[in-house]
Amino acid sequence: MQIKEHHRWDLKYEEAVALQTELSKKLILNDSFGAIEKIAGVDVKCVKERNEVLGVVIIFSYPELNIIEIKMAKDVISYPYIPGLLTFREGPVVEQIFTQIKNIPDLVFFDGQGYCHPRRFGLASHMGLILNLPTIGCAKNKLCGNYKEPSQTKGSYSYIFDDGEIIGAALRTKNEAKPIFVSIGHKVSLISAIKFTLSVSKFRIPEPTRIAHNYLEGIV
Repeated sequence: MQIKEHHRWDLKYEEAVALQTELSKKLILNDSFGAIEKIAGVDVKCVKERNEVLGVVIIFSYPELNIIEIKMAKDVISYPYIPGLLTFREGPVVEQIFTQIKNIPDLVFFDGQGYCHPRRFGLASHMGLILNLPTIGCAKNKLCGNYKEPSQTKGSYSYIFDDGEIIGAALRTKNEAKPIFVSIGHKVSLISAIKFTLSVSKFRIPEPTRIAHNYLEGIV
């Protein structure tokens, strides 16, 4: 797929923070998509001993979740680990992979934050804007905000608040499992993000990102 030219990835800390704050204003926080027939799962892994960052994008049919396409790439780690700025470490390899994708997805799941971010611009939001695709962030851990523990039943959730704003949801995707932290990426409302996440979850981690994660683990 074609990706429009955008900012550099090698920004200094102050520049990166300012860019996130500015670009977050361009996010579309409501449903802006058509029929969902193909979805993608994205995962990225840094291998410090080899100074490599590996990424994979797996395209699935929806709702069947049959694998249609797998593309991966690797690059050198060129940005330090800084919480809140992980997109500048992982984004370049994700972008590289999407330039190879033939089956453009209608919706993309990221193993990471979206709007649930101090500057409302985590990986799922940042890449959603760059790719111009509907995206959802599904993180294993909360980055910011506060929430009440949802009930132990699958499908239960509670909103995550930060400075009085709803920025995501702690969602129970499996009975009695720990919640995952779902947020808007781009072009998807929070309610739809919750609905789609539940529709692709058999275990705690949604299938698109769980399968992508396992794929990377199998080749490292």
